[in-house]
Amino acid sequence: MKKYLVSYNVVYRVPNVDDVLELREELSNLDHGKLESFSYTEKYIKEKGQIVEEYQLVKAKIVVNNEKEPESKADINLAIGGAF
Repeated sequence: MKKYLVSYNVVYRVPNVDDVLELREELSNLDHGKLESFSYTEKYIKEKGQIVEEYQLVKAKIVVNNEKEPESKADINLAIGGAF
């Protein structure tokens, strides 16, 4: 049976909006796929009603192959602390 990777979703936590923009640029230039969607949400960690930490939660969808006519098999390795 042939299996083709069509797309995948990733979620990142980054410290600030500058890092969000840098990550978007990085994901826009992937060799193995095309960035189809990208969004981020500002999140807060609160203690006793006070904000003690702020971070950005980034969600992205990467398309690797056309669903109806896949062109290639793709093996994507995700490693903690590494790049994919």
